[in-house]
Amino acid sequence: MKKVKMKIYDVVPFTSLKDMLYQAVERTPDKVLFKFKEKKEIRDVTFTEFLGDVNALGTALCDLGVSKNHVAMLGSNSYKWLNVYLTALLSDNVFVPIDKELPFGDIINVLNQSDSTVLFYDKRYEKDIVENVDKLPSIKYFIGLDRTEEDGKFLVFKDFVEKGRKLVADGNTDFTSLENDTKALKMIVYTSGTTGMAKGVMLSEHNLMSCVYWGLRRATIFTRSLSVLPYNHTYEAVAGILVAICKNVTICINESLKAVLKNLQTYKPDYIYLVPAFTELFYKKIWAGI
Repeated sequence: MKKVKMKIYDVVPFTSLKDMLYQAVERTPDKVLFKFKEKKEIRDVTFTEFLGDVNALGTALCDLGVSKNHVAMLGSNSYKWLNVYLTALLSDNVFVPIDKELPFGDIINVLNQSDSTVLFYDKRYEKDIVENVDKLPSIKYFIGLDRTEEDGKFLVFKDFVEKGRKLVADGNTDFTSLENDTKALKMIVYTSGTTGMAKGVMLSEHNLMSCVYWGLRRATIFTRSLSVLPYNHTYEAVAGILVAICKNVTICINESLKAVLKNLQTYKPDYIYLVPAFTELFYKKIWAGI
């Protein structure tokens, strides 16, 4: 059999995900990293602005005493979801992304089984969470992405981030000076639970870094993506988000499945990650149009 010589791409080495993000910001500080719709208008966030939001949220968590904890995220794809994600990865905490399509009883099980002590969530879950607080004894803080009032245990995401931003401006370096062990546990990803209750898969920061670095050594990507797949899936969270940040790509956030085709026209991405179910959907819509 004839051997096929695979092309090897150059990738700038990085020592941690923090190093990867900081390098990306240094290369293209003013380039748009994220594009997304906010109140029907398209908002742009540059690499520098995103790093500022990450440092603000991370500093606020440190000030709250959240260190070496398990931090969970429950909600639809959004810019705030990604802010929480990168903040958790750069912190000394463990990130627990939760499938938003799970029955709420299973969500309670995942939160308890994962030993999560902080939960970020969007408005879709406000009622369920408030009504089931007693079933989540390990959660110390509930941070609502869309919440407008706080009571000490339930916090407002916007106000929380702004508090962190002020601390950074005043010289607080508790978060920005963190240096983590890349071999330590960094993320617990739960399976779909097709053979019973969802089970947690433990990943280190080194696992995530290896996927990014060695994946880019074997395959390259382009300059603008449409981010469609759920962020709690490792495929999108790593290949879709971390790889794109490493390569200074502009990521356009798709807000719902119904908006995919429209957003392809709006953002005009030059690549998109899909799974077979999405491809089949596109295929059917194309033929329906023909």
